[in-house]
Order: sequence, then C-alpha cells, then structure tokens
Amino acid sequence: MKKLMTVFLVMFLVSVSGCIPVLQKPDVVIPKSESRIGPLPPLDLLDRKIEVLNEILHREGVSEKDKEIASTLLESYKTLKLAYSGHLTELEYRHVINTLFKILSALDEDYFSEQKGVPDYSGPMNLFSVKRNKIMDSYLAGDFKAVINHCLELKSVFGPDALIPEIGLVFALSLGKQGMLKDAINIGEGIAREMEANPDIIHLRAKIAEWHLNLGQREKALHMYDKLTDNLDEREGILKGLTRKIAGKTEPKPPSNTRTDSQALIPMDEFLLKVDDLVQKHAYDEARLLLIKQRIRLEEGPDTELIDEALKGIEIAEEKFEKEKRSRDTYINETIETAKKLIEEESFEEAIAKIDELQNLRGPSSESMALKNRAIEKLINRERNRAAKLFLAAKKTDDRLKKEKYLLSSYKILKAIIDKYPSSPLNNKLKSHIKTLTEEMEGLGITPES
Repeated sequence: MKKLMTVFLVMFLVSVSGCIPVLQKPDVVIPKSESRIGPLPPLDLLDRKIEVLNEILHREGVSEKDKEIASTLLESYKTLKLAYSGHLTELEYRHVINTLFKILSALDEDYFSEQKGVPDYSGPMNLFSVKRNKIMDSYLAGDFKAVINHCLELKSVFGPDALIPEIGLVFALSLGKQGMLKDAINIGEGIAREMEANPDIIHLRAKIAEWHLNLGQREKALHMYDKLTDNLDEREGILKGLTRKIAGKTEPKPPSNTRTDSQALIPMDEFLLKVDDLVQKHAYDEARLLLIKQRIRLEEGPDTELIDEALKGIEIAEEKFEKEKRSRDTYINETIETAKKLIEEESFEEAIAKIDELQNLRGPSSESMALKNRAIEKLINRERNRAAKLFLAAKKTDDRLKKEKYLLSSYKILKAIIDKYPSSPLNNKLKSHIKTLTEEMEGLGITPES
C-alpha cells in the first residue's frame, strides 16, 4: 500500500505543476514571454483519480495511516478540480498551498521515518483476520456456499498457503455439505495430513491435566479429565457411526453415556499392561488419559511413582513415533514429487513403478491413485500414437512384408498395453483400434499372434 500511495503522490505532484495558475501581484509588470505553457491534464483524469481514492478509502484492510494519506490526496485532487474553473481567490490559493504542504509532509514523513525498510503487515493481517472471521461466521450460520466463496477469495488474495488447517477444515466440510465430494476429498486429505503432524485438543487437555497434577491441583485435573472424556466420547460416536455406515446398518439409538470404572478394580501390573497395549497401538492420548485418571484416584506412594514413570514412557514413545512419522512423510512427499517429475519427463513406466513402491509402503491414497492414473493414461496415449504411426506406415507401403511387419507390431503394442492395464478407461478405444487392425490383417490373410 505504501508503494501505491507513493505512486499517487508522485503523479499528483507532476499533475499539479500544470494545474495551478501563477498569481501575480498587481503592481508588478511581468514582461511578455514567448514560452509555451503545456496543456492541462484532462478533467476526466482527475475524476478517475478521485474515484480510485474513494475506492481505497472504503476498502477493507487498508491501514489508518494509508487512509489518512489517501484522504489528503483526495482533498487535493478535488481542489485541483475546483482550480479548473480558471480563477482562484486569495483564500482558494492559500488552501491549495496548504493542501500541497500537507501532501509533501506526509510524503517525506512516510519515506524518511524510522520505520523505513520495515514492511508494514498490519493491513494484510487485518484483511486476513476479517476474511477468516467471515468464513467462520458463515460456517457457524450453516451458510456453506458462503464459506466456499470466502475461502476461494482468500486463496486468490493470499495464495494456497492461506488455507491454514482451521480454515481448510471448514472449507472441506462445506464442500462436502454442498455435494462437491471430489473437491472435499482433495482439500480434506491435505488438511488431514497437516493436522496429523500437529498436536490436537486431546493432546493439549491431557497435558493440562498432567500439569495440574504436578502442581497438586487434583480438582482442576479432574475437571480437565471430564472434558477429555467428553472429547473421546464424541470421537468414539463418530467412529461407531462410520462403522455402521460402512457395514450398511441403520443408525441405532445412541446409548446412554454410562462410564465404567473397571480400571480401578484391576491390579496395577495388569492396568499397566493395558496402558502398554494402547501405546503399542499408538493410542497415546487414550493411554495418557487412563494414567491421569488413575493418578488422580491414588494417594502418593509407589503406585503413583509407577504411573509417573509410565507417563514419561508415553512421552518418549510418542516423540519417537512422531519422528519416524515425519521421516516417513518426508519420504512420501519426495516420492510424489519424483513421480511428478518423471511424468513431466515422459518416463511413465518409472513414474508408475515409484507410485507402486509408495502404495506398497502406505497403501493407496486419492493423491497417489490420481497420479498413477495420470501416468498410465499418458503412457497409453503414447503407445497408442506409436501403434497408429505403424498402422499408417502399413497403409502407405506396397511391400507386403513391410505391411505385415507394421501391422503385427502395431497389434502387439496395443495388445500388450491392454493386458498390462486391463482396468484403464481407455481400453475401449484400444480394443476398437485392435478390431480395425484385425480386419485389415484378415483382409491380407495375416493371422494376429497371441
């Protein structure tokens, strides 16, 4: 915005030099001069500048300092428009001088201030905050179409990185609500991968409960525990609902929220084995939650020391798992980028092999499947074009041996690609080409090789 204001100021000062008539003292005789005065800028140019400045003053995200400069510029251009009448009174003349002084002061103070060279992020950050609030308000109001529009606008203004997890989450959910399922999956999977790498509300509340315990604040720890169990109940309900949908069952009535306290009835060694089993399944938050609840229940003693050691063990195990996960994610991202580069280089077979290697490690995902299908499609089109050139060469030659050789080679290319990728949607076209080839060969008495 500073650059924008500076441009307006420079243009203004250039324009004003030809717009303000020189006032002469009545008792001084000025000799006539043959010099020519350049034409004044067109009036509609001033109108356009006034219109632009008005728009800036009403734009969201413009800092107060920039608005002040824009307002002063607007006043100056309006004064210049008044000067186009051809005559200025002494009062109007002084007003123009004062306005020019204000503009020049704003320019030199802005340019030579101590903040020179330090970017002013207040405007963009304010604009981002306004748009973020609109997105969240629209989502809470159930206006999912507005959420999508606001998110697309935010992305166009600030780039794809503007879709931070908080915003990307409601964007994906809103796309799903509007039936845009493919877009919802693409956005949602990207956001899910990013959110998986970060601690969530369960992790935070478990740590807060643990901190309360370390400070001897048992009641506060128990209160936080209750909130944790509510979060886990909600997650468990979502998981059970999805399980029923996958199994094709109808939605039963939700069970009453009764919680057993079986952990209190089992020996400590058996209890710790159960915790260890959760750790092995990487259910760190659930394991931590069980330990915290047991820690709240017990008085200080050997058992509480065992629980404290188990909590430290969970911390170490989780850090190790997260480190391995980050390493795995790095490998996945690098493999995806390598496959994309290979596709650009038209090394389609190598790209497909890379993607297969990735899918063997982590299983197929929508991203890897889309990339593999893209590589297969490009490979098939390349081979189909190669087969078509051989078919045309066969049609052009009168040499029977060459004609037979070209036709058989074209047939083999198409047959091999169909056998290798039988589920490709392009196979119908390939089979149509094979039918044409077969008819051509049969007319010449050539039998296709199997």
